[in-house]
Amino acid sequence: MKFSLTLLLSFAISFSLLAQSKFINYKVSGQIVEKLTGKGVPYVTVTLRNDSTKERKVQATDGSGRFALNLKAPRKYNLSLSAIGYKAVTMPVKVTDANTDLGKLTLEEGIEIKEVTVTAQKPLVRVDVDKIVYSMETDPEAQTNNALEMLRKVPLITVDAEENITLNGQSNFKVLVNGKSSSMMSKNLKDVLKSFPANTIKDIEVITNPSSKYDAEGVGGIINIITLKKTMSGYNGSLSAGMDSRGSFNGSTYLATKIDKFSFSTRIFGNQYKQPGAESAGSGEYFNNTDYHFLTNSGKTTYKGNSFSFSGEASYDIDSLNLISMSFWGYTGSSKNEGWNSNEYQNLNHVVSRSYFNTRNGKNSYGSLSGNIDYQKTYKKPDKSLTFSYKLDNNPNTSNNSTVVTGLTNYQSYTQRSKNDALGREQTLQIDYYDPLTKMHQIEGGAKLILRQNTSNSETYRDEVKQTNGNDLDYDQYILGAYAGYVFKWKKLSTKTGVRLERTWNDGVSKSSGSNTDFKNRLFNLVPYITISYMPKQGQTFKASYTQRLSRPGIWYLNPYLNNVDSMNVSQGNPSLKSEVSHAFELGYNLYTPKFNLSVSSTASFVNNSIEQITTIQPNGATFSTYKNIGKNQRYGLNIYTSYRPTVKFNVYFNGGANYSKLEANNGYSITNEGFNYRGSLGLRWVLWKDGSVNVNGGMYSPNIMLQGKSSTFFYTSLGASQYLLNRKMMLSVSASDPFWHKKKYTYDSKDATFYVHNETSYLAQTVRFSVTYNFGKMNLNVKKARRGIQNDDVKSGGGGSSQGEGSSN
Repeated sequence: MKFSLTLLLSFAISFSLLAQSKFINYKVSGQIVEKLTGKGVPYVTVTLRNDSTKERKVQATDGSGRFALNLKAPRKYNLSLSAIGYKAVTMPVKVTDANTDLGKLTLEEGIEIKEVTVTAQKPLVRVDVDKIVYSMETDPEAQTNNALEMLRKVPLITVDAEENITLNGQSNFKVLVNGKSSSMMSKNLKDVLKSFPANTIKDIEVITNPSSKYDAEGVGGIINIITLKKTMSGYNGSLSAGMDSRGSFNGSTYLATKIDKFSFSTRIFGNQYKQPGAESAGSGEYFNNTDYHFLTNSGKTTYKGNSFSFSGEASYDIDSLNLISMSFWGYTGSSKNEGWNSNEYQNLNHVVSRSYFNTRNGKNSYGSLSGNIDYQKTYKKPDKSLTFSYKLDNNPNTSNNSTVVTGLTNYQSYTQRSKNDALGREQTLQIDYYDPLTKMHQIEGGAKLILRQNTSNSETYRDEVKQTNGNDLDYDQYILGAYAGYVFKWKKLSTKTGVRLERTWNDGVSKSSGSNTDFKNRLFNLVPYITISYMPKQGQTFKASYTQRLSRPGIWYLNPYLNNVDSMNVSQGNPSLKSEVSHAFELGYNLYTPKFNLSVSSTASFVNNSIEQITTIQPNGATFSTYKNIGKNQRYGLNIYTSYRPTVKFNVYFNGGANYSKLEANNGYSITNEGFNYRGSLGLRWVLWKDGSVNVNGGMYSPNIMLQGKSSTFFYTSLGASQYLLNRKMMLSVSASDPFWHKKKYTYDSKDATFYVHNETSYLAQTVRFSVTYNFGKMNLNVKKARRGIQNDDVKSGGGGSSQGEGSSN
């Protein structure tokens, strides 16, 4: 009996102690101060970790440098302190009392560390001096969407209903992947982005005023897609798969490993996508044409495609100061489109003067295989580096198109089929040098040589008779560039300035109708850059910048071939084009706190020789399009991004802006257009249960201002939810785009003194997506890369060869 009472008493005491231990809140607090001044350091990342129990607490200090962390139990912990501009500190901490005050902890100014990724605290948008960074890995919608859809949420970027992309109000910009160019992004931008899974992207950087180290091409700026590179020790990887309500599906795998000094990672991705039929209708009036004065048309188009891509990175540490890194990327894809059009012309008395019906089928196959190798030498002096780089890029492209035209009134029936085989090869050599001379002075410089070779061979048959007006083309482009930059830092003031010189040689031969047309184009540009920033206190920055940006004409703008495959829509390039020169100004203010983030910028750009596509109406009612340096553009903009995170479980953001544009051109009719356009999006994410969250997003874009046209207002909505399972190794995600609208309508009007055309397109909007991702392995160390490498961002693509249309990017 005594033994039972003793045992019962022991259990009672143990349970009482356990209950007290369970409900006691252990708190660790303190203040982070500068070593020299004793002032509090705001927004320091404080991490308290116990490796044996996997307990981990993270918090950012307040404006005075204070923090307070609640813990489950008294144990030994490791305390880590990190902040930009200060040396990282790690120390052991033993928690024994309910309230443990560590007092004042000091941080010493030192080398700036790279960004510390903290899942619970990482903001959706980060603002640096020269760029805005959107974190895809923080956005749960990236688990189900592709890259093109996610671009709608990125500050300064808009994607309209026809999937045309603009950056800072400009359709001319460049797209890089991991800081390197890709010809696929130039020639098949929309297709590649639609097949690019957003959950493989870490960040999207928006650089509206690139420094001198970047090629000067891209009036609107640069979009740099940073892919996700998971850390590793031994091996790690992931598997993912997804599908949507349209019948599209995708899958990907990622694997990384490390053996001694050699690191390697690779990713494989495949998908099939479908776009249900889009219906179109249009009408127009040609004021100077009496026989074909009125036009009406209707049609329908379906689209589907598939793609397969792979990529990898490897590095080898020769020793602590010498590194060789390599990367490769392969992409192959194909797309099919089918459709029909009905066209009718009437004379001034509304009597049918011409009508015909045509069906068309098209198939495009495209691919890319690229690789680069970088050798980087670093020095005992921190951050000083010398990098040599080489890059090779091959891009085959084949297209097959067939058309059956049935003449109904005053129009001849015929069948036509065409095939085009094209190949592009690009080689790049580059050298970069960077030296932080002192804490106040830094210098950088480099040179680049780009060699491009392009061939295009085509055949066209009309009623099975080979036509002589083929478009065979041999085109070579050579670009030599050099840059120098200087950074001056003094207390809270920082100035970054530089200059870039570029010389371009374009040589081509257009082969058509049994004759050759040689064309040459020579360009030289000197591009300055300066940015001044002032940081009155940590987390707050004012900046002002000026630079010039170029829009160098690509081959589809220069090729003199007369494309009259469709006799009612004729186009021709212009080999006499010069580079556009844009003068870009920006004023900005950024404020970051652990709970509130605000970025405001005002921009202005001026172009006096912009390349414009000019369309005129011929006497037979056909349209003729070409390009000329006849534009004068003025654009003024205000951009705002703000987010509020009252707790780690809730975040709401707003992204918006407005632009005023004035466009002018003189093609004999003195075309002008001006007006305001605006955009805005609102979203929130809420963690409602353990390891699960919901998100809601919506946005609207007003009509774009264009020289000869105007589009309709575009809006979008989305809902989503995600859930982690298996100790956060598996993630299930579901999302719905435009759940309340089955179909949407998009309109476009174009006009000048001689014509007016109105077009409408209706398309399926409602889509539901589902995806699952599983992560495996242990994660510890990154695949190392050279700090500097090749970034080719210098071609203005478009015209007949770009799915993006005029001014698409790379």
